[in-house]
Amino acid sequence: MKYDIERSLNHIGETNAIRKLLWRMDEKVDKLSFGIQQGDDCIVVDDMVFNMEGPYPMKIGRKTGLVHSCSDIVVMGGRPLFALNSMQVDSLEQASEVAEDIKKQSERLGVPMVGGNTQLENDIIPCVSFTVVGRLVGKPIADGGVQDGDKIIMLGEVVEGDIGERCYRAKTKFETFLDILEKGVEVHAAKDASRGGWFGNLTEMLLKSQMGVNVTSIPYPDISRYMGNYLIALPAGEVEKVVGIAAKHKCPVVEVGTATKKQEIFLGGEVVVDENKFMELIKNTPYKKPRTKKE
Repeated sequence: MKYDIERSLNHIGETNAIRKLLWRMDEKVDKLSFGIQQGDDCIVVDDMVFNMEGPYPMKIGRKTGLVHSCSDIVVMGGRPLFALNSMQVDSLEQASEVAEDIKKQSERLGVPMVGGNTQLENDIIPCVSFTVVGRLVGKPIADGGVQDGDKIIMLGEVVEGDIGERCYRAKTKFETFLDILEKGVEVHAAKDASRGGWFGNLTEMLLKSQMGVNVTSIPYPDISRYMGNYLIALPAGEVEKVVGIAAKHKCPVVEVGTATKKQEIFLGGEVVVDENKFMELIKNTPYKKPRTKKE
């Protein structure tokens, strides 16, 4: 467990140097509320949500790249509208085969693939990237809005299997979360449990919120594995509503723990990330709260 915790924590700071280099770029974009300075799952400009993922190794991207890219749009409160892709291939035959798989993802998710770029070169490593554009269904959901006493829940199944299974699990999660938002459930924060696993992504939410957590259950034992479900922070009184909505959609939901003012991570009767480590992580994590409309 100690090794997995360290591995998850190391993922948090991987892009800090790049973000610091581009820190002032946000100020050049009118109506941008989430950008480099927030380091959230997507970029938000006015009511539009943008996400780019990749380059993925071709074996992964062709069966799940669009799924992952759409997932970030939804977790920030957006509905995916359309997508683009850019692939680097070693033959036209490979390009056609990959396009067939991308089409399957597009059709199953209901997110049209409307354009992109295909580069054909010899002696290259085939890979593919995706860009998805969405629109907010209400207000954007930040990853750094956790409040004291919030319940932390995990929504959705692990996104794995063939293309059809991955798309089914992801779409079920998308529809459930959007229904939660559209029914007015109070959600303080949410994040896709992707790189760094559920533990790493939960820690990032807590660092930005300057909150700790008492972890009361282990939803999945491999805490640093990519899973593709959602971590959601919300008032305790809202959990029952979420369970009802999730049941209607046949979407799994489990409680992970409770947010606390004390800046540490408490798990199984043990402090696994103490206040000193927590403060070190906060200090090294570049973050600025999202801009409000007035700003």
